[in-house]
Amino acid sequence: MPGWLPPGIFLLTIAVLFGEFIFSDRMLYGEDSFALGYMARAYFAEQLQRGDFPLWNPRLLGGIPFIEALAAGDSVYPTSLLYFISEPYRALGWKLVLHVLAGGFFMYGWTRSLGLGRSAATLSGLAWLMAPVVVTLVLPGNDGKLMVAALAPLVFWAVESLFRKPSGRAGAALAGAVALTCLTTQFQTAYFLFLSVGAYAVFRTTWILRGRSTTLGTEGKRFARGGARAVFPLALFLGSALVGAGLAAFQLLPAARYVAESSRRTTTTVEASPEEALAYSRSWSLHPEEVFGMVVPEFVGSSAAEVNGVQGTYWGRNALKLNHEYLGVTVLVFAVFALFGRRKRGIRGFMFCLGGLWLLFALGAHTPVWRVFYEVVPGIRLFRVPAVAAFLVSFGVTTLFAFGVDDLVRGSRSAGSFFRDARGRALLVLFGLFFLGFLCQSSGFLERIWMTLVYPDASPRSAAVLAALSPAITRGFGIALLLGALSVGLIWAVVEGRVPVIAALAVLAGLVAVDLGRVDRTFIRTFDFHMWAAPTANTRFLGEQRENEPPFRVSDLRGNDQNVEFAMFGLDLVAGHHPNDLARYRKLLGLEGSRRLGANTRHPNILRMLNVKYLVWPEETAGGPPFPGARVLSTAGTPSGAETVYAYPGLDRAWVVGTAVPMDDDSALARILSPDFNPGREAILAPTAQAKALRSGVGGLVVWEANEPDYRRLRVRSDGPGLLVVSENWFPGWIAEVNGESVPVHRVNLTLQAVEIPEAGEHRVTLRFTAPSVRSALRITGASAVAVVFMLLASFLSSRQQRARNDPGPEDGATPPPDRPSSAR
Repeated sequence: MPGWLPPGIFLLTIAVLFGEFIFSDRMLYGEDSFALGYMARAYFAEQLQRGDFPLWNPRLLGGIPFIEALAAGDSVYPTSLLYFISEPYRALGWKLVLHVLAGGFFMYGWTRSLGLGRSAATLSGLAWLMAPVVVTLVLPGNDGKLMVAALAPLVFWAVESLFRKPSGRAGAALAGAVALTCLTTQFQTAYFLFLSVGAYAVFRTTWILRGRSTTLGTEGKRFARGGARAVFPLALFLGSALVGAGLAAFQLLPAARYVAESSRRTTTTVEASPEEALAYSRSWSLHPEEVFGMVVPEFVGSSAAEVNGVQGTYWGRNALKLNHEYLGVTVLVFAVFALFGRRKRGIRGFMFCLGGLWLLFALGAHTPVWRVFYEVVPGIRLFRVPAVAAFLVSFGVTTLFAFGVDDLVRGSRSAGSFFRDARGRALLVLFGLFFLGFLCQSSGFLERIWMTLVYPDASPRSAAVLAALSPAITRGFGIALLLGALSVGLIWAVVEGRVPVIAALAVLAGLVAVDLGRVDRTFIRTFDFHMWAAPTANTRFLGEQRENEPPFRVSDLRGNDQNVEFAMFGLDLVAGHHPNDLARYRKLLGLEGSRRLGANTRHPNILRMLNVKYLVWPEETAGGPPFPGARVLSTAGTPSGAETVYAYPGLDRAWVVGTAVPMDDDSALARILSPDFNPGREAILAPTAQAKALRSGVGGLVVWEANEPDYRRLRVRSDGPGLLVVSENWFPGWIAEVNGESVPVHRVNLTLQAVEIPEAGEHRVTLRFTAPSVRSALRITGASAVAVVFMLLASFLSSRQQRARNDPGPEDGATPPPDRPSSAR
């Protein structure tokens, strides 16, 4: 196989899969891109183009820390460089396309590192590049999960290279792969991957201890003697993995601390009751329907597909399904074929166990495996969606597929005996199962037995969707039967010597592409970004006010509290969507758990206190204004009817009060919601705040001089000693100065900021967010970077010494070669 063919195949496949995006000006469709993804990245790109790296994001939910809360996800990941050369909406799509492509190359490198031939590596790279468990994540917009899945073979490749030939360079490569995976910010998926590569490192260590060889570089030979020959690679693995985590520490450590202590996730994990925490952690598991769909994708349906003109064919037990875990019939057949191979049987067995274990885990409460992980493995209690682990099932099967292809290429030919050995019989059994499934489905027996024994508590809607989907499921079984027959027949033909290997490989590539592509295509869509993001009369009006007025917030009351549309136009919103918003702010809004509508988001005290100057209201749908006497400022027609912007008498972004009373958080919230609370005259101090005595009736005038994401400067004229309340979330790291002197920033009104004004008169107040946890973690990142440089330098010097020993000079007694004539040179 020529060297140009693998990249040629991968690039051609990407062009076919994503051609509608690549060769257009459109945006890749992703559900989470609408909810938050595009807005967060657009804000980040806007700040970068201004020459600033933001540490705070004021656009949503009263403001949230940027890095700690992962406000723009993978903002410090290398693909963020795309924001300098492409519009954010295009960069979002290119990031996913490039990772899908890279996944193919990484799988190629991983399987080559196992000693497999180029043909097997190329086809496994094609299978992983097109793996539905990766590609279909485009539609839900789960970019972090997709990126970790694409990087999985890279991490395994780095581990295998390190154990095969331990060296500083191999350790540095592993550290880089670990750091990249961490910087995707999909920590749950990364954690599952790291558990898997850790298990693989232990397996490789035992392999060496049992007498298997490994090539120790010069560094290894210095430290490894006797039994330590196996310990050195393992120690290098552990050290390199820690260095890799250290490289990402400036994001990893602050985010881990924030999620455990400040984020809304505390209410569903560390602060939840045992029953609530258990239910949360096992939510969004795979169910038997999804597992069956790994072989027959039509069986489980999809929320993205249609049946008889009705959107959504998913009939399973989760709320919806926007991705797929289909393994591929052809890939599965060759994986079964590989299980009986003799070369590197240990790795084959490990991959089989890896895939099987994570499949049982992904099934959640359907098996005891998940519960064992939940009770024993640290960190699992913080996660939900066990189904995320399905990418490791597909990874194990795809690796076995590569072994199967390699066995076919290298294997000896037989004459009429293939179906008599264990491999042949196993494939016959597998084909028999496909045939039996087709017969059961065609007769209706499978659906009846499923709804009676497997899913007896199915809702009437699920039963109706399954009945409507029945013809498509029957067709899916027929396709699986056909693909199974062609795959088994192809193996038989090559083993029997009836088909040339090169022809069989070409046919196999076509089968893999057709088999996986028929699922992938449903989950790749594009849309016209410019039409979607076109400003309405309302957004234009609010944008003009933003340019001409002091800071204000908008309350979007058109539906639930998840909308982030107006934030795309630079407007600050009271609510919005973010997976890691501050728990105290959610408590203030009454957004319990994952509720989409807060109990307090329409309360007048809350709206006033949060600097709401404008309401956006669904005038036509609601049938009238939001409150009597509301003043109309702008109206826009939309497909759902007229929407209107109303003025609202909210407080300014900052104001001076003369009364402050300390209360615990529950009492503070009750006071804020009481009818006699006036946020413009009274503040409620957190119990730990130590403010000086104030004089009631104090007020003042506040003028904004600067309002940047991380920096605010105000001129305050006060009638006397008071508190300057700033309608922005309090968080450790905000520092303040009054007239150049440092003063503490107090937490007031449950979640807002306040600064003491010492006396009457005019004062200059500055507020700056410093992200101290990020700055502290940067020291670890710097030390880890030095460690990587040291590892590379040590490897370079060792290689140089080794070359010097292998190529002695004249001083070592070697006879120098005679000079050649200039014509020969």
